[in-house]
Amino acid sequence: MNRWLKIALLSSLPVVASAHTMSPFVLPEAFDTKAAQNLSFQSAVTIEKFFTPGFNFKTSYVITEPDGQQKTINPAASLKRFSVAEFDLPKDGTYRIRTQDALGNSGKYALVDGRWLRVRAARPQAANAPKPEAKQSTAQTAKAADAKPAQPPRMIMSDQVPANAQTLEVTNHLIAETFISKAKPSAIPAVTNKGFELKFITHPNELYEGESLKAQVLNNGKAVKDLEIDVFKGAGQFDGAQTKELSAVKTNAKGEFEVKFDEPGVYLITTSYPEANPDATKKPATDVYTYGLTVEVTQ
Repeated sequence: MNRWLKIALLSSLPVVASAHTMSPFVLPEAFDTKAAQNLSFQSAVTIEKFFTPGFNFKTSYVITEPDGQQKTINPAASLKRFSVAEFDLPKDGTYRIRTQDALGNSGKYALVDGRWLRVRAARPQAANAPKPEAKQSTAQTAKAADAKPAQPPRMIMSDQVPANAQTLEVTNHLIAETFISKAKPSAIPAVTNKGFELKFITHPNELYEGESLKAQVLNNGKAVKDLEIDVFKGAGQFDGAQTKELSAVKTNAKGEFEVKFDEPGVYLITTSYPEANPDATKKPATDVYTYGLTVEVTQ
């Protein structure tokens, strides 16, 4: 089968519901190879379904070779829902594919009456827009309030933000990575202690049924504790009943976590940092990271 057709078809195979609203991923055509001189891979953002592309995102890729040399490549084809790329494997050992400078939908927040509200663009008012409905009577309003307590607002239209309100821009960074080994696994790149990273304790290309992946989550070199890590196992398009969402795990005080794999297959390990803040009174972080790691577990 043609390589580009093969990797495009891969996107229709695993299907898993996701707890996160979205996750970027990189999916190679193979995680290990004996003698291939080049390999292709796909990248996209998945929404609610593992490896089913929801939409594409603009990125280049950094390929780190077994000897530590790095090269940047661009997608060979960038479609509406996913991109495909290809790279050479001139040496034996482990290669890392990692997205670079990829951004999701950034946001703006405004501090209004002690709450940080997400600012939404004001919709243009149509000239023939229907008139607002008449206000409910006092009795109707009281009855509605008793039936369902009013929730504090979480959003505000841009034209309603007070002129003197404090505002904040939030940047959403999308990070996806995976590892491919030629002939045999070798040492993987060390962490840079810059930005959001996973420091692997277990080699991501040496995962076997019944064993675990162990890693430490770092942000600017500091351990991230109590962070929820979600894990999803892919299933074939005819195996919907076998689709699996594994139990989430959390990082410990050292930022370490462990995921045990009871079955072989391809898995997506994903998280977001900082986690969603249900309390709008807390100031949002200016940088948010959404991370996805793709690994294969063998028998």
